[in-house]
Amino acid sequence: MNKNNNKSPLWSLFYEDEGYDINGERIMGRQAAGWSYLKALIKDKPSKLSAYIRKDDQKELFLEKVKSQLDKDDSLDIEFINYAEPHKSAPNGGLFVPGPGIGSFASHRSFFGHDRYSIVGITHTTASNAVMSGLESLAFSDVMPWDAIICTSDCVLDTVQKVLENKYNNQRKKFSIDKPIYPQLPIIPLGVEKEEFEYSKTDKHNARRELNINEDDIVISYVGRLSFHAKAHHYPMYLAIAECSQYLKDGQRIHLIQTGWFANDWVKEAFVEEGKRICPDVIFHFLDGKDQANKHKTLASADIFVSLSDNIQETFGITPIEGMASGLPVLVTDWDGYKSTVRDGVDGFRVKTISLGDGYGVDIAYHHLTGGLSYDQYIGMSVHRVAVDIKDCIEKLKFLITNKDKRIEFGLNGKKRVDDVFDWPNILERYRELNLELNSIREKEANNFKEFCVPRLPGDRLDPFFLFSSYPSDILNNDTMLYRTELSTEIKIKDIYNFNSVNYASSYIPSTDILEKIYKVFNDLGAVKLKKAVKELNLDEKTVFIATIWLLKYGFISIKKD
Repeated sequence: MNKNNNKSPLWSLFYEDEGYDINGERIMGRQAAGWSYLKALIKDKPSKLSAYIRKDDQKELFLEKVKSQLDKDDSLDIEFINYAEPHKSAPNGGLFVPGPGIGSFASHRSFFGHDRYSIVGITHTTASNAVMSGLESLAFSDVMPWDAIICTSDCVLDTVQKVLENKYNNQRKKFSIDKPIYPQLPIIPLGVEKEEFEYSKTDKHNARRELNINEDDIVISYVGRLSFHAKAHHYPMYLAIAECSQYLKDGQRIHLIQTGWFANDWVKEAFVEEGKRICPDVIFHFLDGKDQANKHKTLASADIFVSLSDNIQETFGITPIEGMASGLPVLVTDWDGYKSTVRDGVDGFRVKTISLGDGYGVDIAYHHLTGGLSYDQYIGMSVHRVAVDIKDCIEKLKFLITNKDKRIEFGLNGKKRVDDVFDWPNILERYRELNLELNSIREKEANNFKEFCVPRLPGDRLDPFFLFSSYPSDILNNDTMLYRTELSTEIKIKDIYNFNSVNYASSYIPSTDILEKIYKVFNDLGAVKLKKAVKELNLDEKTVFIATIWLLKYGFISIKKD
């Protein structure tokens, strides 16, 4: 990176490699989004890139990912913040967590005072038990008004608000809570790197040749997880394509390229065999979506991008944006985040959907809560209570297949929309605006939350010596009378300190020099109250108390009975 770049850091990124790795066996949307965000940060070239890590082994993994995106002659200032020191993120505005579960991070902040920094999370799926519980807990967690959970679409915002309000309404009478403290819930979409999806006529020609597709054939592409229970049921797409086959010109064929990955062979068999049954005249291509080259081959060769999501685990949907960035008209369902990204009749079409209403999913929700249904089963059962309007789908797909000029027009419109809205520099600018807004809220509002801004242990983790204070016979205090023992053993403080049974805890024990210094006071003064020993020493009271209990534990001093 150029050394003179003065762009401010954008929060400290909580980094665990699993959340940013797209090379595993199971690539999830949150991982693709995390990796895309990290790449965008690197390309943005801030004055510093700050990573908040739980374990040291994450440092090298983070550095490897950063180096993979830097040009040969570029460098980037990297800051690592230890998990025990989140307050060091304050100069960057606070922490960015690549998920909605910010409650535990707010709990950690209690120790430093809640006005020190902000915490920002982001939504991906909101359907799992873990995420639902995490969102519910926010209603009674340590989050503050200067924290935020970025909602990637209007539909996601609605879902998050419903979860928070339901939890609050269920508990407010029990706890006599007048007004809950919620984080900010800004709507900011996910981003893409538009340059990654620039394809020339030559790219299109070569991709088609590699897949043995004729120039005049119609190529329909789908990119994403190949899962009928967890992503998009394939039946509406297959049936619509089958029906539209009759509108082809002589000699034309439809190719359907589905690029993604199957969870297992059983799922793969369903796609392959049901495809043959539903649309036997269509030429199917299944490409491994874990290979990024296959994704680009798919998009470069396509005429139309299709994604008919009908699953409640979907929240935003990045692949239609990638289709738009590729200059393709997109056919998507009028479903969750797609409603916010694809303009019907402008970038392509949104196909109508319909589902059951409130009360018709109670059985599914209860069985998921009690463990009768796994998360996969929960969303898999729900998908059969959602319908895609197949007639609407057929009509809109037919229009795209038979109107090349409109395909081109919609593709250009979508490409410009990505350029104006979804390109990462635009999204990062909105993130920076949010960072400034949260800083401003924190400065203005902190005074109204003074009791929360005093450093203290979080409510869910009390001091063990408060929590278990009824266990001992007595509690060491300033009036405890102590004296040096006269034991026959010649074992020294340093000897005991080096025992395996002791030195494993050395980080939480004063040094041998301090222990020797305090022991000498008791040796010199004889029987003395602890407060007098503290007065004699140039040490803070906490250190003296911890050292004293250690000396007591190992028999160097003793308590003088009244």
